[in-house]
Amino acid sequence: MFDSPASTPRRSFLTRLAILAAASPFGVRPRREAAAQQPVQSDDAWLRRLTGKHRTMFDVEKHRNGHALGQAAAMLEVWRRDYHLEPPHVNLVLGARGTGIPMLFSDALWARYRLGEQYEVAKPTTKEPLQMNPFSTANAQAAGLVTAEQTIEALQQRGVLFLACRNTIATASKRFAAAGLGTADEIQHAIEGGLLPGVVLVPAMLIAFTNMHERGVTYVYAG
Repeated sequence: MFDSPASTPRRSFLTRLAILAAASPFGVRPRREAAAQQPVQSDDAWLRRLTGKHRTMFDVEKHRNGHALGQAAAMLEVWRRDYHLEPPHVNLVLGARGTGIPMLFSDALWARYRLGEQYEVAKPTTKEPLQMNPFSTANAQAAGLVTAEQTIEALQQRGVLFLACRNTIATASKRFAAAGLGTADEIQHAIEGGLLPGVVLVPAMLIAFTNMHERGVTYVYAG
């Protein structure tokens, strides 16, 4: 079952944003070779897609081995089974930042930057760091971290919108560069070009959350 808004910390959404914003720099370096990178979508463009009566945003700050994906699938199932509602009447947005961001990266990025090792995502059986995205449909396994119904692509087919934080990607790129995996600019360029299809790149997730909140979208901390 998914966590309800009532189960999240009692601090208001805006209080949480203020605390997080104080710890997160919004400065983003200008892109080079922008044509080969995933373009940053204006908030208005993807916000227009949220036309349902019931709209919820999940703050995916940590990957937690796909916990938020299971929550999303469970939430959609309850809406369907008990309330007889499905998209587009129900909108669900998952915004990935922090250690939740690699969930939205291609297998090529997982292998190139050793993301299983970087983010401590391992095979459940052997505890060996994974070299491919276990949250993608192509890699779903019976004994995997998530079921086929909980994968990114399966949820996208059910109308779930995934957002990737460019601010987080910039920070991760610097960390990977410090580990000797390339220059920060090269890594950021590769990551922004290697997001899973359909993922929307936004400048800063906290601002995206603020814009959704101001438009009446319910906030749930799913990290």
